[in-house]
Amino acid sequence: MAKTSGSNPAAGAGTTTATTGTGTGAGTATTTTGTGTGAGTGAAAAPSLPIALKVSFTLNTPDGLRQINFGLEKDTDGVKVNWTITFTLFERTDSTKPFGDAMVTLNVFVATTLHAKAETAAHQGLTPAQTAHATGPGADAAKAANEGTMPMPVANNIIQNSLK
Repeated sequence: MAKTSGSNPAAGAGTTTATTGTGTGAGTATTTTGTGTGAGTGAAAAPSLPIALKVSFTLNTPDGLRQINFGLEKDTDGVKVNWTITFTLFERTDSTKPFGDAMVTLNVFVATTLHAKAETAAHQGLTPAQTAHATGPGADAAKAANEGTMPMPVANNIIQNSLK
């Protein structure tokens, strides 16, 4: 498992390559629309709703040592809306070597107060500030939760704040 320390200057991080759909923020954006079943985490699973929108961004830090797959999924039944972030962290110690297996993958339910920000990010891409937060504090929180040094609710809050 790769270990990193110190700050991660990630402002403006990532590659900007839109493969499908929209994505003006940093990262590679893939958008999927249609129907299906949503997935959630937590003690009690949320009821499944049809998938209305699904987008994924691949974010890389400037030093090339950290990569985040940041997915947003909107589930809706016409009345009820749920947004979920799928956050996957990859790290390596040598930027010339390929990334190995994911260090951590989390599904984070987005607070209702951030639904508008999630909608904007899904359609317009992540801003440089959102990217910096996801690859810095968000990734640090996911790693700490995985290692047991941060409570999962705190990490989830930090990760969803990437949308602010």
